[in-house]
Amino acid sequence: MSDVTMRTNESLLLLDQTFADCAQAIDALAGLAKAQGLVEDPFLEKIQQREIEYPTGLAMPIPLAIPHISDGCLQPFVSIATLKTPVIFKSMDHSGDDVPVEIVFLFGIINPQDQLPVLRKFAKSFSKKESVEKLLAASTPAAFLAELEEMLEGLLNI
Repeated sequence: MSDVTMRTNESLLLLDQTFADCAQAIDALAGLAKAQGLVEDPFLEKIQQREIEYPTGLAMPIPLAIPHISDGCLQPFVSIATLKTPVIFKSMDHSGDDVPVEIVFLFGIINPQDQLPVLRKFAKSFSKKESVEKLLAASTPAAFLAELEEMLEGLLNI
């Protein structure tokens, strides 16, 4: 994998949230990145367009979504929401299946070549139900980030 690290912090987390749909979840997470100067305005529209064309729902042991794009990204980052009630994302496998997502990782990358290694790292890290359950059980943003940092082994810049 390249040397990319993804910036994140407590202000890029939304824990135990409720959203009407996947578009609202993406908007909220993209807004956090915009507020920290990590993305430009085009990111906000492009990430929604990309989700329609290339869905990001993953039917993992605990379903998740990983919307991502490089357009309008100023610095690699990840913003995250855990959900009280699952939100439907379409499956990344292009089957058209609905995936009731419990956690959303929205990320931006500067170099599109870093996208696949980052996606692989996420998929590998979140394939173990016990690890994701520990992450979701974190009671504070600091505990969540500590657990996430351990899971992603050097991918994060907190």
